[in-house]
Amino acid sequence: MTHSYKLLPLAFLYFTLLLLGLFSFTAQVSAASEVNDTAPDFTLTDIYSGKKISLNDYRGKVVLIDFWASWCGPCRASLPNYNKLRNKLRASDIGDNFEVLAINVDGSTEDAMRLLKQYEFDFTVLEERSGKSQRDYDLLAMPTSFLIDQQGIIRMAHQGFNMKYIDQLEEEIKALFKGN
Repeated sequence: MTHSYKLLPLAFLYFTLLLLGLFSFTAQVSAASEVNDTAPDFTLTDIYSGKKISLNDYRGKVVLIDFWASWCGPCRASLPNYNKLRNKLRASDIGDNFEVLAINVDGSTEDAMRLLKQYEFDFTVLEERSGKSQRDYDLLAMPTSFLIDQQGIIRMAHQGFNMKYIDQLEEEIKALFKGN
């Protein structure tokens, strides 16, 4: 017991190094599908129609991809706001050159439909049950969204949701159309 005080600085140093390692790991993997990378293509099923939809179908348009789940509280807040943003931009000069693709990652279609029955969304809702898209986009949290430009390049990646993000999205989307 007389020498235990010597271990305290060593334990503190080990704990500090462990925390620094965790923080640096978190920063490095915040989104492996990084801004300025080409967005991974996918082909998924429209949850309502059963039609197969590919990201490549939207080449030439600006697309917001949003991964969501019915159990996710922030997802419940983001989806109606993405719908409002979509409709606002589509009513502007941007028109149908902007689209939202909401990708549901629930374990079952029934789980997703319980939430979808509470709202009317004007954007396409896709279902992803294999986990492939989540791996391709290296998702770490729900919701996670990616703004894809007309050439298929990721221009923004965001985890979580808050209203300031909607404002940032709108500014970035408008900037993408000013460049053309």
